[in-house]
Amino acid sequence: MVPAVHLSPVASMRRCVALMMLPVGFCSPASLRGATPAQPDFECDAQPKGAYEAIELSNSAGTTRATLIRYGATLTHLTFAGGRKGPVDVVLGWGDAREYCASPQHTYFGATIGRVANRIGHGSFELEGKEYRTPLNEAGFDTLHGGWKGFDRRVFDVVAQDGSSVTFQYTSPDGEEGFPGTVTLRVTHAITEDDEWLISYNATTDRDTVLALTNHAYFNLNGNVDNTPTVMEHIMTVPTGDKYVEVDAKLLPTGAVAPVADAPALDFREAKALGRDIDQGTVTPLGGYDNAWVFSGWSPEASLKELPVLVEVHTPLTGIGLRMKTTEPSVQIYSGNFLSGTDPATRIPRKRSQSFGTEPQFYQWRGAFTLEAQHYPDSVRVPQFPSVVLRKGKVYTQQTSYQLFAHTEGL
Repeated sequence: MVPAVHLSPVASMRRCVALMMLPVGFCSPASLRGATPAQPDFECDAQPKGAYEAIELSNSAGTTRATLIRYGATLTHLTFAGGRKGPVDVVLGWGDAREYCASPQHTYFGATIGRVANRIGHGSFELEGKEYRTPLNEAGFDTLHGGWKGFDRRVFDVVAQDGSSVTFQYTSPDGEEGFPGTVTLRVTHAITEDDEWLISYNATTDRDTVLALTNHAYFNLNGNVDNTPTVMEHIMTVPTGDKYVEVDAKLLPTGAVAPVADAPALDFREAKALGRDIDQGTVTPLGGYDNAWVFSGWSPEASLKELPVLVEVHTPLTGIGLRMKTTEPSVQIYSGNFLSGTDPATRIPRKRSQSFGTEPQFYQWRGAFTLEAQHYPDSVRVPQFPSVVLRKGKVYTQQTSYQLFAHTEGL
C-alpha cells in the first residue's frame, strides 16, 4: 500500500498545471487539499424502490416549478418562467437522477445536508465530556457535510404531498456516522404563490446531540442560456453581512469572526458582480469564495416572516432575481471553484434543461454559486460560536426561502 502524499495547496496547483496542462482553476478539490480515503460502496442499484423517481411541485400559476427526489430529499430542478428568456432552470443537477448516488464527482447538488453541514475539524467533537468521532471524508482531515453517508445519501420517506409541497422524513439511528442520538427529521419543500422555494425543517432526538442542517443547491440564474459558462456577471448583495468567519488554509475556522470592511473581496454590503473581486478570495490559490457570511442582528427567536431579505442576486442576461431569507445566523457562499468543464475525468454534463444545441456541454469553473443557510462551520468545536446542540425533548426548527422574481431595474 502506497501512503497518501499530502501537498500544500500551492504545490498541488502546480502539479495540476504540469500534469494536466489545464487552467489552474480546473483542478479538483482532492488535489488541492490532499488525498481523500477511498469512498465506501453506496449501493446505488440497491436503493429502495422510487428513490430516484421525480416528485413535481408547482404554484397554481405555474410560474415556479420544482422537481425533487427521495434520495437525499434532493432538489433536482427549479424552473422560473418570469424572466426575459422564458422558463429557466436555475439550479445545477444531474440529467440521470441515479447519478446523485453513483457519480464519483459528488457535488451535493440540491441535497439535504446533515447531520452537521460544513466541516468538523479532525472529525471529532466533545459533547457533555464525551468525545465523538466522525468520518474523515475530506482529504482525510475533516468531516464534510455529515460524513460519507450523511443525509444527502439517505432515502427519505414521503409522509405528505400535494401539488405545491412535499414533506420528507428520515430517522437517523444512534451512532450513524458517529453522531449520538436517534434523530427524526422532517423537511418540507413548498413552492408558494409568491414564487418562493420554501424549506422548513423540524427534528427531534432521543438524547442530546448536535444538528446543523442546510440545502446545497447550486444556483445559476442564467441556466446556461446562450451557453453562458459562469455566474461572474451575477450581481449580489448581502446587506447585513457585516462579518465573516475567518478560516485557515484547510477552510476550518480560526475562531475569529472578522469585519468584511477589512476584507474588501468579501464585502457585498453594496451590490457588486460576483466576479469583480473573486480573484482576491483566499480559499484557493486562484481566489474564489467558500466562506460563511454572518448576518448582523441575528436572533434565534426571529421568525422568517419578520426577517429582511438577507441575500439578493440577479443577472442582467435573463432578468431573473433571487431573494434569500433564513432563520439561520449565516450563509455559506461557494463559487463553484472545483467545477471543471475541461477535465474529462471530472467534468459534469449539463442536464437537458440547461443544454442547448447538439454538442455535449459541461458545467464550467465558477459556473454556479451556493447560498447555504446554516450555522457557522465547525460550530461543534468552537465554543464562542452559536450552539448547534439539540437537547432531548427540544425541537430543532429552521426555515429558509428563496424567492425568484423578474428583475427589471436597469434593463
